[in-house]
Amino acid sequence: MELLFTPRRHVVVMATAGTALLVGCGEWPRYQHKPAVDDDALMPGAPPSAGIEMEWLEVDGEAEPNDSPGEGVSLSVGDGILVSGTLEGLGWDPTIRVDRASDCDTTLAFPPASPGVYTGDVDWIAIDPTEEGLLCFDLESDHESARMDAALYLLGECGEPVGVFVYPNTSTPIGVDVAASHTQWAIGVDDTVAVAIGIAGFFPDNPDLVVNWSASLALVPSIAGTANSLCPERP
Repeated sequence: MELLFTPRRHVVVMATAGTALLVGCGEWPRYQHKPAVDDDALMPGAPPSAGIEMEWLEVDGEAEPNDSPGEGVSLSVGDGILVSGTLEGLGWDPTIRVDRASDCDTTLAFPPASPGVYTGDVDWIAIDPTEEGLLCFDLESDHESARMDAALYLLGECGEPVGVFVYPNTSTPIGVDVAASHTQWAIGVDDTVAVAIGIAGFFPDNPDLVVNWSASLALVPSIAGTANSLCPERP
């Protein structure tokens, strides 16, 4: 069984002579001359994410195809990582039945569809959130028409994908059947889980196709009503 994880200031000017009154009016309206006291104030039109200070780290992607998720990268709110990799071969074989028994006597949630399995490369990015926040994911590749999965999985005690995160109020896994050229998603996580993103292409069915990809992941504050507006742009 798979686990599915969606001021106003009043200014009084008193003048005893006409000259003083003219000087006061020369600075009117007062708000045009009031300097900002907040150095982090956003300019009009700036995205809300511009108000979040991010620390970015470049990390190495998984080198071996179809490896299980490795040790997770710790992320706190305000942290982000940049990862790149290469998918060597894309495709899906629906005739292959996958053994979903894990080493810890639980059911695996990978791959996200059944029956079948990826016939090409699978790359993993493992994350260990240290606090609650919104996990933002952004991926680009050098292939315009390929389709891929970039699903987010819950990792079990043995570091295996035992659950897949789904869109709120649905049973559809987040990040499945997306454009390899560019895809984005965001979902809330907390410090009670270890997670990993499994990146694999299923179309076109070509074992010789090579797709180079780059991705960013960031943990930002999770605030009701902001949706993904706090997700930062890739540096």
